Amino acid sequence: MLKRLTNEDLISEMRTFQKYEMDTNKRDDILRELRLLKTEKKKIGAPQFVKPILSFLVLAFFLAGSGLFAITQINNSPTEFKSGIHGNETYSIQKEDHFIIKQNKDGSSTFMADGKKVGGIEPLNEEEMMKSIQKQNVFKNQEVEGYRYRATYTLDHQKTMEVVQILHYYFVSPESNLRYHVYFYTPFFDEESADELARSFTIIADGKELKTKDEWALSTTFTSDNAKTLIGDRERLGILGPEFITGKIDKYVWHFFGGHNEIEIISNGDFKVIGIHEETGMEEQVLVENVGTVNEKQVWQYEIPEQSPLSGDTEVGSIHAITSHMKFSKPGVWRLDVSFGGKRAGSIIVEVK
Repeated sequence: MLKRLTNEDLISEMRTFQKYEMDTNKRDDILRELRLLKTEKKKIGAPQFVKPILSFLVLAFFLAGSGLFAITQINNSPTEFKSGIHGNETYSIQKEDHFIIKQNKDGSSTFMADGKKVGGIEPLNEEEMMKSIQKQNVFKNQEVEGYRYRATYTLDHQKTMEVVQILHYYFVSPESNLRYHVYFYTPFFDEESADELARSFTIIADGKELKTKDEWALSTTFTSDNAKTLIGDRERLGILGPEFITGKIDKYVWHFFGGHNEIEIISNGDFKVIGIHEETGMEEQVLVENVGTVNEKQVWQYEIPEQSPLSGDTEVGSIHAITSHMKFSKPGVWRLDVSFGGKRAGSIIVEVK
């Protein structure tokens, strides 16, 4: 068996090794040769390594740029899923950062936030849609306008620990018999954020966006009780004023009609109008405030306190009237989406000359 050496044993053994001393001249010659070799290596090595390093840096930059581009494209594009119920139709909705969209095997989708369900999309046939509505504690059930497709909106009171209300939109496909049920849980979504997402809902068939034939049909005119002509919907809202001219500020009066449901909406606060140009699809400010002053500017909304007294016009027969000034940046067909305090009041489609 080998005996383990102690530190003292090692030192003693090392002292017995034979020592050799190098000649001074010989040592200097060796050092000189080493310095020469080192210099030659630098001259040869630099060009050999620069090219691979530069290639690596270019590749890394390209991959990083491509990754960033891909991420940007993903974040800015709508989330699109295939329907599983009708073969050639898919659907998409605007992607948001505060919730994720989970695709399910049956063609439906679920909106998730912090591990909890906050909404979703499900393709239904007409019978399934009716059963879905019958299960709800319906507070509102009405046909709504201003979306890409014909739609039914219901407000469902739940009042559970996690859900107060559910906002339901049932969009009718212009080609198939499907009703796309898009729904949002409050308080995670409010009426305004749900409405914005619902407006982005799109049905796609064979790679092309489906459009309702009358989606951009101009609003019709109707005559008021005092024989004045308005543009809009006799049952809901209309505009009274001159024709619409590009770049010109004109005065228009908005008139609102209806009963209890409409009064609740128009009493909800700030009056907002979003102008959407058919050709460009861009949303623009069309309302103008402080006309004729140094503070004149285009705005999204006029500030109106919630539950302000309504100013109906008995001559026109409206329950509420709001005077506004508007200006349009370009000619063409415009859709004017109107809301009060985030609650949708309707839409009017006009032609600007």
